[in-house]
Amino acid sequence: MILKICLVVAIVTIIGLVAFQMVDPNISHGDDNTTFVDDNNTLTIGVTGEVAKPGEYVLSEGACMEDLLAAAGGITTNGDERCFFLEAEVVANNSYYIPPKYDHTDVCSEDPIVKVNINEADVEELMTLNGFGETVSESLIDYRNENGIFYTIESIMNVTGIGNSKFNLCKNYITLHD
Repeated sequence: MILKICLVVAIVTIIGLVAFQMVDPNISHGDDNTTFVDDNNTLTIGVTGEVAKPGEYVLSEGACMEDLLAAAGGITTNGDERCFFLEAEVVANNSYYIPPKYDHTDVCSEDPIVKVNINEADVEELMTLNGFGETVSESLIDYRNENGIFYTIESIMNVTGIGNSKFNLCKNYITLHD
């Protein structure tokens, strides 16, 4: 009798081991804040920074920043609402960043980060931003005069001389409105 039990346990163990080897460890279990929908009228858009659930979301065509933030559970209490316009249309396959109001490295600070409003700043104010010289500051103002105000902070990367590295240097220090 004990021999039969040992034989059954061994067979079940072997079947279990074979089954576990067939499972793909890269399968998503839905805990990465990514939503998938198979629809041609949808956009995949990412959001990071000061939101409740950073990640990628699938939204309907014509979605705006308000829709994206709602999908991400809203902004945190440290999210700076001056850094986006709720009505700004979001673009497929882009990722948007919500900057903090307060410096993460200074947990006791009650003073907000000093920021520059890129929709109103002059050359001298823009030059206070890390990585912004006179040429880049003038390019930003020229772009703003030709194309109108910036609706997302990421849109400054459309300005000649501002790429990912410069954006990453200044993204916590700019606003779009007061």
